[in-house]
Amino acid sequence: MVAGMKVTNADLTRFKCLGKITISGPKQPAQSFRAAMAGQLSDRLRIDLLTPFGGSAGTVSSDGKHLFLVMHPSREYYKRRLGSGSLEQMIQIDVSVGDLLELLVGRIPIGNEFSARLAHDANQAQPHLVLVDRWGRIRQRVTLDEAMHPVSSVWFDGHRNPIYTLTIAGTQTIDGFVLPMRIDLSGASGERVSVTLDRYEVNARLDESLFSLHPPSS
Repeated sequence: MVAGMKVTNADLTRFKCLGKITISGPKQPAQSFRAAMAGQLSDRLRIDLLTPFGGSAGTVSSDGKHLFLVMHPSREYYKRRLGSGSLEQMIQIDVSVGDLLELLVGRIPIGNEFSARLAHDANQAQPHLVLVDRWGRIRQRVTLDEAMHPVSSVWFDGHRNPIYTLTIAGTQTIDGFVLPMRIDLSGASGERVSVTLDRYEVNARLDESLFSLHPPSS
């Protein structure tokens, strides 16, 4: 089952799409943006948040070596080394560029270093897949539907504290690939990012320069 999850949509390595991104948190009201997204596994990603009147409000990008953030109205520009690829400073949820790309091509990221077992809890109607580390600590729990397809996942740190939660809402089939209609990521402190995928183009041709951002011109 784990092997099957890891190779889901294995031939889908590039994409571009339009959609909607909603960001909210315990201390901030929900903000929704139309978004243009493009990605190439395993570390190229670009997300443009679009304004209602055209143009871009902000852009987040990774070229495999650096993370970029541009706030277009204020002309703010940030660039730092990719490192672990975590987007926590940008979206307040500790998800990596690579893991977000996996989600956007219809796969749930699963660590290769974990072992898995299928479990049924009395208080849960659906079965779930539990992944544990070498010390027997639960590091991920994937909930499955009646057809044994993943519908949600929770990731845990080494102290068994939840890091973030994923929920998949609906599916769509495009050129033979089964993709989510919406993914919802929730952080441990109440942060939430929802991404709706629309007008999805599989294995789109992408120019490498798309993922490198330069300071806005004066």
